[in-house]
Amino acid sequence: MVASKQDDVDLVVIGGGSAGICAAVAAARRGARVVLLEKSPLLGGMGSLAFVHTFCGLYMPDVSQAPELANPGLPTEIERRMCAATGQSGPVKMGRVYVLPQQPEVYDRIAKELVAEAGVELCLGASCEGVSRTDTGFSVALRDRRIHCRSLVDGSADAVVADFLGATRVQVAAERLQRPAFIFSLSRVGAEAAEESFRMRLALDLVHAVREGKLPKEILGATLRASPTAGEYFVSIDLAGDDWNPTDASSREVTTTAGKKLAIELCAFLRQHYAFFSQAGPPVFPPALGVRESYRWLGQHELSEQELIDGVDFADTVARATWPIELREDARGAKFRYFAEAKPSNIPLRALVSAEIPGVYFAGRCLSASHEALASVRVMGTCFATGQAAGLAAAMFAQGITEVSEQAAEIRRHLGLD
Repeated sequence: MVASKQDDVDLVVIGGGSAGICAAVAAARRGARVVLLEKSPLLGGMGSLAFVHTFCGLYMPDVSQAPELANPGLPTEIERRMCAATGQSGPVKMGRVYVLPQQPEVYDRIAKELVAEAGVELCLGASCEGVSRTDTGFSVALRDRRIHCRSLVDGSADAVVADFLGATRVQVAAERLQRPAFIFSLSRVGAEAAEESFRMRLALDLVHAVREGKLPKEILGATLRASPTAGEYFVSIDLAGDDWNPTDASSREVTTTAGKKLAIELCAFLRQHYAFFSQAGPPVFPPALGVRESYRWLGQHELSEQELIDGVDFADTVARATWPIELREDARGAKFRYFAEAKPSNIPLRALVSAEIPGVYFAGRCLSASHEALASVRVMGTCFATGQAAGLAAAMFAQGITEVSEQAAEIRRHLGLD
């Protein structure tokens, strides 16, 4: 879309991932003048840049029942648009959860359509170079432009706005950080790869190959999932590394190189051992590494693992969390902790509001949560919901409704959460 040159707006959203998209669209639909900044040419964050190929956290956590969407508004709308665009009738069951397979290119297109329809000013390839406070709000510096706004939403995933403003950023010890994922796609794969019996066989074959020295041990956690596109599969490999630093460019480069090497070795193994991989195309690598955790904001409330497990309700609940605690602190696969009951848990608005700077909101991977709680609420379906809530609250702040309790009450009414 053609960008407006207006430099005074109600709200700037920094980061065009799952949370940032929904924050910008929700705020604009409420009548706010919104600018969305994204440093890459794509919208969708990890869903388009890192090939994260399933929308997790969209559905209620009771798989004994038919799938039911957990969050109204944009999460529901995005699910329906993805189903329509890819020809899916709904989600698939994966163990004890429902997930919706998604196609990264389609997701980018859907996100851009939503943003354009809402009248958001979209700035792609726009790297935020600084944020400062002013008498009336904030000033956001780009390379060749400065934008003044009343409120901000940080959807950057790394809490970059906190760094610019000198606010508190929280990070767990480096050795406990969720491991990154390298995800690539393969086309022209036979339908046999989708069978459960093959996935079980593959897991055993990989164990034997590692024991025999034919593959490195890092390959043991690799998973294979079908894309909505016929013949396409996504392969995910969790990566180890004691010196992993998600915000350091050299660390990301070294880790990405290791991921590509593992991908090439695994592809050769698949072609050699299974006939239905013999015609597969070369691996398609993602534009970015799949980062699961870096920095978080200090909010008015830090969401805890126990609150999610116990299903604690809050007076200012504005989003529902349904994904289990999915810890990936090593490269040997996920360790799941499930909620005490098969029902959604809750996220309060205070976990999306700065404890230190009025008018600053955040959502997605950088919200205010413990390391363990983040392992649940970082998934894309939940990011849609927290982004939507943060965008609505930031729009209200810009429009003069500054009390968090009033914002939460209005959001609950708007979304029908009462």
